[in-house]
Amino acid sequence: MLRKLLFAGLIILVSLMSCKKEKGKVITKIDGISITEQELDIQTPEGFKGDPRVREEILKQYTNEVLLYKASKDEGLLNREDLKAQIKVTTIKVVSQYYLNEKLQNVNVTENEINQELQKTKPYFSKKIEMVVLYYADPSKASKYRELLYNPYPVIVSEVNKLSPQEVQVAPLSENLGIIYYTYGENLFNIINNLKIGEISDPIPLEQSGYYALIKVLNIKKDEVSENEIKDFLYKTLVSLKQIQLRDSILNALQTKYKFSEVSTR
Repeated sequence: MLRKLLFAGLIILVSLMSCKKEKGKVITKIDGISITEQELDIQTPEGFKGDPRVREEILKQYTNEVLLYKASKDEGLLNREDLKAQIKVTTIKVVSQYYLNEKLQNVNVTENEINQELQKTKPYFSKKIEMVVLYYADPSKASKYRELLYNPYPVIVSEVNKLSPQEVQVAPLSENLGIIYYTYGENLFNIINNLKIGEISDPIPLEQSGYYALIKVLNIKKDEVSENEIKDFLYKTLVSLKQIQLRDSILNALQTKYKFSEVSTR
């Protein structure tokens, strides 16, 4: 849950990058509407491409959808304003994601960049932190929840379950310290890294969610992570960070390029 709260605004950039650009082989036509191999491939989850049973099921479902689309078009439903709005929103979302994927797919990091990060943070990957994280909405109740965290974990869960989940939630978390550094940010890393076993953090505001968190460290133990595993993680992390930076710079440039006009609703 902590990961969701801290990174609710992040964009995951993989959905369209495997799509072929050519039109694709036509499999069948329904009253002039073609169904192509490419269209089926787009709808097939990774790991199931090439599975004939999955392909057959997707073809069957997509054929039914084409039949319904054709009937909707013939009956004039495409002229309805609510459907036009849905089509516009869907088109904008798909095309904008495709545009971003095109711009971000060539982002890479060098071996030197990975080694610099490795030199800086390799010691963090030798530790695993076991924690209890308590999320709460009302900052005035921080001292009450802090007292609760001094109890054994089963007692904490039992007491939290008596309360509204919109008000308070609790979850165990076991994570490598190096992953905490890159995933949760340096500020939260410093808070966790400075806690000793049994200690509880001060209230931590989670600005994107509107919640607060208290963290209690249950155990700190050695973690066995190979250098190759660390490098692989660093590569993916640095690529993701560069993609986010490039995305932000693209959006900033487009906000300057295109004109915004306020339209009065009165």
